[in-house]
Parts: sequence; C-alpha cells; structure tokens
Amino acid sequence: VVSMISLFGTVHISANAVANNLDAVGAIIGQAMGLAIITVVGRCVGAQDMQQVVYYTKKLMLWDYIAQGIANAAVILSLGVVLNMYTLSPETRSLAAELVIIHCAMGILIWPAAFVLPNALRAANDVKFTMIVSIASMACWRVGFSYIIGVRMGMGAIGVWIAMVVDWVCRVTCFVTRFRSGVWKEKYKA
Repeated sequence: VVSMISLFGTVHISANAVANNLDAVGAIIGQAMGLAIITVVGRCVGAQDMQQVVYYTKKLMLWDYIAQGIANAAVILSLGVVLNMYTLSPETRSLAAELVIIHCAMGILIWPAAFVLPNALRAANDVKFTMIVSIASMACWRVGFSYIIGVRMGMGAIGVWIAMVVDWVCRVTCFVTRFRSGVWKEKYKA
C-alpha cells in the first residue's frame, strides 16, 4: 500500500507520513487496550467463566471507545496547531488534514471493534478465525481497493485511506458477528 502512495508524488507521500504520525496518537490507547483485553479475557477463559468474558469484553470495549473518542477528538481539534509544527506546502497541509480527519473520525467510530475486539477472540482461542479475517480483509479491501480507488480511479492517498476504512468495516462486521454468535466459546477446551 505504501508503494502505491509513492506513485502519487511528493505531496501525497508527505501528507501520508504526517497523517500516519498524528494517527498514531489516536490509536495508541486502543493498542494498549488490545493488550489489556488479552490478559483479562485470557484469565476469564482460564477460569472457564464465559459470562465474565462477555462482561469484561463489553466493559473494556466501552472504556476503549470513550478513551479513543477523547484522544481522536483531541487530535482533530488540535490539528491546525499541530500541522503548524510541520513545514508543509498548502496542498500537502490540506491533504494531511483530510487524511487525519478520515482516520480519527473512523478511529472514534469503528477502530476499537476492528482491532481491540479481535484480541478478546484471540484470548478465547479463536485465533484462526481472526487471522483469516484479518489477512483476507487486508488483501481484498485494503490492497485491492487501494489499487482500484487510489490508482485506477485517481483518488490518490485519499482513495488508499478510504480503502483502509472499508477494510475496517469488513473486520468490524466479521468480529462483532463472531462475538455475538458465541461460536468462539466452543474454541476453548479445558
């Protein structure tokens, strides 16, 4: 995907780099929560208490949505000031702002379900499902759509980031459906 970004020129490469730096701020809480949920759910699964798995997964997901919502909103609200710290052309600055807003808005709405929830499934030994969904979604939507929307349709970096969001939507659909179905409960064998 990064090699596709390089096809779009200096403005897109620079804007993508700046946006990636700022997006990491909004996602760092979710990455930490992903590690925490593995530990909490793993202990509940080890105790063979699937009710607690569901309870703590929902509770930690709620806290992650709140924390990531605050962090991503702070990134969006401080975007003008933060972008002043970079030496960017007006075109690069504008594109970087658009990319950050795309990522942070979706970081508030769907990032936790796409990247934290699968850690709960992994901790419950539903590793194969999460791996297959993640790889297939990445290959199909992120890489495939990046080429179609970004390169072929000429949308550039914005097309690549739209493809990224489509990947996230696919993941959310699969992981939320899997969690709600309860099939993951059968993966643990005492």
